[in-house]
Amino acid sequence: MKLKEIRINNFRGIRSLHLPLDGLTVLIGENNVGKSTVLEAIRLVLMRGFGVRRGAQFTEYDFHLRDAITTPQTAEPISIILHFAEEKESEWPDAVVQQMSEVIQLDMNAGLNHIWLQAKGSFQVESASIETKWAFLNSDGEELTLKNATPLNLISRFVPLFFLSALRDASQEFGQRGQFWSGFLKSIQLPDDQREKIEKMLREVNTSVIGANAGLTEVTKKIADAGRLVPLDAADPVALEAIPTRVFDMVGKIQVHLKSSQGAKLPLHRHGEGTQSLTVLMLFQAFAAVTLAESYAPESTPLLALEEPEAHLHPSAIRSLGSFLEGMTGQILVTSHSGDLVSRVPVTALRRIYKKNGESHVGRIELSTLTPDEKRHFDYHIRVTKGAHLFARCWLLVEGQSEFWLFPRVASLMDASVDEKNFAIIEFSQGGGPRPFIKAAKALGIEWFVVADGDAAGTNYIDAAKTCLDANERERDHIFQFQSKDLEHEFWQAGYEDVYKNAVELSDLTALQQQFAANSADFIKAVIDKAISRRSKPELAFEVAAEIEKKGIDTMPQSIKNIISQVVQLAGG
Repeated sequence: MKLKEIRINNFRGIRSLHLPLDGLTVLIGENNVGKSTVLEAIRLVLMRGFGVRRGAQFTEYDFHLRDAITTPQTAEPISIILHFAEEKESEWPDAVVQQMSEVIQLDMNAGLNHIWLQAKGSFQVESASIETKWAFLNSDGEELTLKNATPLNLISRFVPLFFLSALRDASQEFGQRGQFWSGFLKSIQLPDDQREKIEKMLREVNTSVIGANAGLTEVTKKIADAGRLVPLDAADPVALEAIPTRVFDMVGKIQVHLKSSQGAKLPLHRHGEGTQSLTVLMLFQAFAAVTLAESYAPESTPLLALEEPEAHLHPSAIRSLGSFLEGMTGQILVTSHSGDLVSRVPVTALRRIYKKNGESHVGRIELSTLTPDEKRHFDYHIRVTKGAHLFARCWLLVEGQSEFWLFPRVASLMDASVDEKNFAIIEFSQGGGPRPFIKAAKALGIEWFVVADGDAAGTNYIDAAKTCLDANERERDHIFQFQSKDLEHEFWQAGYEDVYKNAVELSDLTALQQQFAANSADFIKAVIDKAISRRSKPELAFEVAAEIEKKGIDTMPQSIKNIISQVVQLAGG
């Protein structure tokens, strides 16, 4: 029984959010946009008890305060709705359908079963307390009246939630009370005769170890003297245990040891944080495969909410983690800040949470968003190779290498560095034009701005970009075409011709002057082409940037300054 979607209203920093989920869902976005809030909302609904409670569950800090004067007492009620649904007819096991029949809502058209579970929090004026209420809803959002609380109690059995925070502690997870490890420990059951035989052997080993040191025997005698002051067993008041002498105690102290590449066997807590973190994930997988059905129900579909699985891991391990997450048992919900991780999960698994005008939104790329060819370009140029671009607020889409190498340096000179303003520069000429990237950006909620040359090819790119504009989007806010032939001509006309002339041999420059004496436009093009052939576009871009720094940004073409300023504005800067 998988969670299809979650709707959150007035919970912490989220006023309203609708989040569709898949078998694997990876939440990305900036800090404080609500990724962890989503996980906490699910945890609150599934792990904190059911029914109606006053003075518990939701607190005053959970209410969304829309402005400075709103208080928990005047805030709108909190509502968190979890929607469980079948993906295909008769997907849910008979045991689930029979035991949850009172709350299942059947879609007569599609033949699919649905369950809606809501947790609602509101301030009760008469009692001056916060009331938390759980209820199942019908397909119209109305509360169902139940005969008893059985469905509420069963939901956490059929959909057990396991939560691993970014600060997960391996020593705690592998302790006696660890949410996964404890299931393995409890499953260890020995026949009485075998247990007694083992405990007898343990006592003998313990006696041998303690008896080998006369000093420990003396310690035992001295501590026994405490029996004069406090009541202790008269016959055998003190026992020293070098090892546990009861199977129960021994089981509770089972430790995981890992061998290093040199062969040394060390306890897990002696290994690095990354190894410990990864081992906890493997523990969940083992738990789901071995003891989940025993601890919950054979029909259970575990939901693992996992914060930042990439924490402490080497980039190569992070990239491997993507396929591991896909293969895990149950439904997986992950938050991540890692471009390496998102580059290795299906793009359809990504959900980009972002804020616009104070409201929370979810961006996603669906199967129908891009054509197969567009998806291939998008995967090759962004997702697989530059996954970090998916975390940017705005994409500056440029036609060629010159812009790709020059614009970051120009932005820094304008005190608008790419990293601080959180925009990415993407070259699109080898990626099928700007359309695949614009469509992906719009689907994910990323702002975009296209820059193209002033030649025929640039005009085709501009025309393609125009087809992506919505009715409420203005061309000047998202699209720019150079009046000059290209970026090099733009800078030549602004007084930077020496950069290109100096890159050409004097003899070649003289010959070009003689050849194109009657046509200055052809002369400029010939010099720029010769400069590019002798150097390269990236090298010339660096030299232009150095010249700008020397002459001052006021000498730059106004068009370049306008482009950077517009991108910074789109990025919220």
